[in-house]
Amino acid sequence: MQRGQIAVPAAGRAKPGRLLRAACVFLLGLASLPLQAEVSPASQAPQAADVERFLQAQMQQRGIPGLQVAVVQHGKIVLLGAYGLASLEHSVPVTDRSVFALNSITKAFTGVAGMQLVEAGKLDLDAPVSRYLDGLPAAWRAITVRQLFSHVSGLPDIVDDELRLLVDGDDEASWAKVQTLPLEAAPGARFKYNHTNYVLLGKIIDKLAGEPYTQLIAERQFAVVGMPATGYYDARDVVPNIARTYRYVGAGDGAKKLNTRYEVWAPSLLTATGINTTAEELARWTIALQQGRLLHSETALKTLWTPTRLNDGSAAGFSRFINGYAIGWPTAERAQHRALIAGGGARAALAVYPDDELTVVILTNLLGASPVQFVDEVAGFYIPGLRKPD
Repeated sequence: MQRGQIAVPAAGRAKPGRLLRAACVFLLGLASLPLQAEVSPASQAPQAADVERFLQAQMQQRGIPGLQVAVVQHGKIVLLGAYGLASLEHSVPVTDRSVFALNSITKAFTGVAGMQLVEAGKLDLDAPVSRYLDGLPAAWRAITVRQLFSHVSGLPDIVDDELRLLVDGDDEASWAKVQTLPLEAAPGARFKYNHTNYVLLGKIIDKLAGEPYTQLIAERQFAVVGMPATGYYDARDVVPNIARTYRYVGAGDGAKKLNTRYEVWAPSLLTATGINTTAEELARWTIALQQGRLLHSETALKTLWTPTRLNDGSAAGFSRFINGYAIGWPTAERAQHRALIAGGGARAALAVYPDDELTVVILTNLLGASPVQFVDEVAGFYIPGLRKPD
């Protein structure tokens, strides 16, 4: 066995789902800790017990070591839950204070930062990127800021599938290399998730704000809401109450092993990933956003959450379920219960149902837990008729 791996017992010819269930029960059993939620005094909603049972079942089925949940209804937090282990190595339980990585949910904060600049009259979403940045390749200059935010620019990607820069560890060399690559599609022709978009947005925001992007977010979002546990962290940082990150890997004999995962982010990618927080603080951030404390007009919030249209007038996103992309926010457009559903690292989910005045936050420490797949079901305990996604 390699260092950093925890063996999961083999399960004969069991199906993968059974393997994961066995793995989770085995690992949590090592710590002799029950899957009990740490519930705040505000968590008095009648659905709480049903939600907790559902989440415990999901943890067992998916092999999730640790999980936090927060539910906001009508502007108030009605459920806070903390389950399982933040550190398997040291048998540290998840609490309401445990800090989890958001990965790509960071882009939602970048969207808010962009709309703050729009409200200040400094940024035009439909202006070409060349209005704000000089020296770009000719094929890039007509791409609009809105197309960057919504991943319909057609740009080549500055990272590979493992989120490694094209020139590993070198921001400047990777930036130079990506500018030599051809467009992958005409601007506005199709949706393709792409981190070059957010590198460009970082350069624009830094220039217009007159300060580094991360400082802008800390001052105009974290500090305004009151988010003392929230910040830009990766595996190099010492962070109180941080939840370790894990993922399952194949062992070659049909069994699964949990590896610890060490994520380190290049500075240029911090508009796209890097924020760590708690479910409670993320929930309070969504409350502040909808109460006008971060954006000051209903028009700005509506623009933030309106999916960008392709050249043919359609919207596009990751799937038939998450079928659009707005200003940093993936959208689920449907006849009823429209939603903004942001996922990060296949380990975190943030779902806002604006028409139903509901928000659900699910944070885990397992890459591949995919809470986006069951966040709608959690919302269904509070929204009659909504339980399983399309």
